[in-house]
Amino acid sequence: MTLTFATYNIQFGLGQDGKFDTSRIADAVAEADIVCFQEVVQGWPRDDFEDQAATIAGRLNYFYVFGSTFDVDGSFRDEAGKVVNRRRTFGNMVASRWPISASRTLHLRKKPSPGVFDLQRCAVEAIVELPSGPIRVYSTHLGHQAPSHRMPQVEALREYIFRAPYEGAPIDAPHPLPPDSAFDWTEGLPFVPAPNSAILAGDFNCRPTSEEYAHLCGDPHPKHGRARHYDQLVDTWVVSGHEEEGVSTIYTREGDYKIDHVLVTDDLAAKVTGSRVATEVTASDHYPIFVEFDL
Repeated sequence: MTLTFATYNIQFGLGQDGKFDTSRIADAVAEADIVCFQEVVQGWPRDDFEDQAATIAGRLNYFYVFGSTFDVDGSFRDEAGKVVNRRRTFGNMVASRWPISASRTLHLRKKPSPGVFDLQRCAVEAIVELPSGPIRVYSTHLGHQAPSHRMPQVEALREYIFRAPYEGAPIDAPHPLPPDSAFDWTEGLPFVPAPNSAILAGDFNCRPTSEEYAHLCGDPHPKHGRARHYDQLVDTWVVSGHEEEGVSTIYTREGDYKIDHVLVTDDLAAKVTGSRVATEVTASDHYPIFVEFDL
């Protein structure tokens, strides 16, 4: 089967024209079968308290999971004194043409930065049930402040991704009570362990020349591109035939400013057939990246 994958930092729906429009975000990546989104928000006044995850998934008619990096209070009392519960969230999302059988959210380490704007970060894991077999997909957004903030985050991601297949399923075995029992906690839900194949995608806030990128993809080698360990990933942009740099994924920077990446495990690297940065899309300050796979 042919799989079209995309990753897109949507800047909470704010386009290059200064307008909020979540629908055009979804339309920009409608050709993709699986999409990782970053900077997705729910319950903020600036866009009329929209649940952007639900809006995007609804317009695409896709399955989705959303994980918030932070969740803060947006509640109030109405004129009658009744509490109206509302949360303001910000995080990452995975949307898929096919069902997502299980999901987890990994909160990445945050170093406090007194007096400096910073955010809690996370990675959202989704096990997507492709017709060709299950695959793990991670949508992430790393810290923007400094390499010292990002390095603990990429260390956690690397460990998390390669440990996942050995941790078992969300539920390791059927409940001991009969499936038709009213006390069957699992209600007959089938779960399988995480597959080995994985895609890590998102806004890494670092270029291929960075130490953080090398920690994920291997150190530069004069003859072999990257000298990787067994627990490191492959950049789909490079295996598509591109140089590591020479393109920007954010419209305010020109040339070598590729900070959005799609990385895969070895088995998927051999199945990449193409990749492109959609610089014609203006719905966010970032451009979406598309990757084609022949599975």
